[in-house]
Amino acid sequence: MRKSNKEAAQTRQAIVAAAADHIRRTGIAEASVADVMAAAGLTHGGFYRHFRDKQNLVAEAFSAAGDKTVATISRTMLKGGVNAAVDSYLSTSHRDAPTPICPLAALGSEVARSGGETKAAATEVLEKLLVTLADNQSDPEARGDAIVALATMIGAMTMARMVSDTSLSDEILNRAKDHLHR
Repeated sequence: MRKSNKEAAQTRQAIVAAAADHIRRTGIAEASVADVMAAAGLTHGGFYRHFRDKQNLVAEAFSAAGDKTVATISRTMLKGGVNAAVDSYLSTSHRDAPTPICPLAALGSEVARSGGETKAAATEVLEKLLVTLADNQSDPEARGDAIVALATMIGAMTMARMVSDTSLSDEILNRAKDHLHR
């Protein structure tokens, strides 16, 4: 029996949500279509009713994860400004989360080697984060500050996650926070 359009949309949304989490945990290359579908509670066979290919799913999953990141940073900024967003992003809880919040820090090097559709999704997420960190100001200085802040945040989080020495990891996060506080 065919699903209604509403049910098909809900299924697609469930697959994208499962993929967003799974891909941030395992990486793009390690995430198989079968694993993503299993994480969504579905069989592999239904995948192609919803997506052209894995890259199409990865791009949508990246966008969904990015939108969650933008929403989280926006909420944090409303409560405490840019410094609060920096502190939250560069926290040990973000670093230690099994499913990282930010897809840019979790997957950046893989996205650089991905196809155009995934890179376009990453670019869109990056632009949204820059607007958010610039506090919706359009002047070049605010955008420049947002670029430096985001580059520092992503770089520091990536470095903090890749080292085996917890004290070095903490030092990286703390130095980046100290540098970005205005």
